[in-house]
Amino acid sequence: MKDGDFIRLDFDAFVKETKQLVDTTHEEVAKEHDLYNERVSYAPIPLIVGSGQIVKGLDTDLLQAEKGQEREVEILPSEAFGDKDPKLVEVYPERKILSLPEFRKGDRYPVEGMEIRMNNRTGIIAGRFAGRYRIDFNHRWAGKTIIYKYKVTDIITKKEEKLKAIIEASYTAPEEFRFEWKGKDGVDIVLPDIVKLDQGWMMAKFKLVSDIRAHLNMKKVRLIEEYVKKEEENVEAVHEHKSDDPEHSHEHDHECDDPECKHDSHEKEEHKQE
Repeated sequence: MKDGDFIRLDFDAFVKETKQLVDTTHEEVAKEHDLYNERVSYAPIPLIVGSGQIVKGLDTDLLQAEKGQEREVEILPSEAFGDKDPKLVEVYPERKILSLPEFRKGDRYPVEGMEIRMNNRTGIIAGRFAGRYRIDFNHRWAGKTIIYKYKVTDIITKKEEKLKAIIEASYTAPEEFRFEWKGKDGVDIVLPDIVKLDQGWMMAKFKLVSDIRAHLNMKKVRLIEEYVKKEEENVEAVHEHKSDDPEHSHEHDHECDDPECKHDSHEKEEHKQE
């Protein structure tokens, strides 16, 4: 591999000391370690070598990898999720933690190891003592040596597939996006309905545009929102369809220029009057 290559990566990552699963692209491995998430699509992930989409140590090791080769690499904290900073471990009174939205209803209770959000930061409950909680705002795997077992399953070379890979890595569901190339250095991307009400899209789109410019050499990227009014049902077409129905009576709207026809109709009318 070399920097800038578009690839798909299959991997399992474990904490060296505890064998705890960090992440995986395999559904059966996630289930085995009780980390299965039904909202996650377990499949090789798209990424660009050397772009910083994965931990530095793995990105570096990819330069020695070949397609289809199974590799294992041990990555020290400094090259994985960073060394643990004791200054990022903070203490809060119990009432402060219990006032968080996830605990207000009283149907959940803070326990050690739980991930919470405070002041726009993600923290891990590291312990409780004397009515106080210790919250660790380091990355969950900071200070841990990580072992990656991985394989490059594919090298993406087609321009269209590279764009889809960037969309998938930046957001999700690349099949929902439509795009059209505009010359050699431009692209129009029609956005799907799913992004219109997604608060996470605002951040994702900046990464998407940045990666398209950097890795596909696009000078102009247009993101297009479409609001298409659905066609109203054609009433006349429906009426004509009903008129063709053999169950539908034509007696009231039947017209005929034949004298015999008119005579018969007149006789039927007289008969009704009698």
